[in-house]
Amino acid sequence: MKYLLLLCLLLFSSLFFTVSAQDTIKQSEKIFAEMSANISYYNSLSISMEKEFTYGKFTFGPRVELLNLFNTQTYEGGDTTFTMNTQVRLRLVQIEYRLNEYVKLGVAPLWLLGPLPRNGYYKTPSSIYAHVQLKEGLSLETSFTISDQETVQISLRKVL
Repeated sequence: MKYLLLLCLLLFSSLFFTVSAQDTIKQSEKIFAEMSANISYYNSLSISMEKEFTYGKFTFGPRVELLNLFNTQTYEGGDTTFTMNTQVRLRLVQIEYRLNEYVKLGVAPLWLLGPLPRNGYYKTPSSIYAHVQLKEGLSLETSFTISDQETVQISLRKVL
């Protein structure tokens, strides 16, 4: 999986250097909140805050997401079983490349996945995802993660 992650980073860096002089470089910065319904090993609702920096066809920025707000989930942490009330996902770096007006491909090389409060079991997976804009403020995101339970996740996201 490390090689897949390295290959994705090389792909994104090569795409960055192939921006032609004819392309107009657009720069922007925005902060927004999203609410999403997630389907994976377990179904959940989440709310997130994201700061997005756009440079040309690339988007960068951190995301903080609170997940599983109204449900409990049990999981194993070594020889102990934990009950999770809320989960936090913290992506310090995510890099997206816009293929066209509606589709973005992204990679989150390393992010924190764990429950609240702090005495829980944390993971640091990597993800590759596709973000499809359905209409203004509504999108569908499919992600593939190197995590045991959240390997494939589909999220319907609404910007608040």
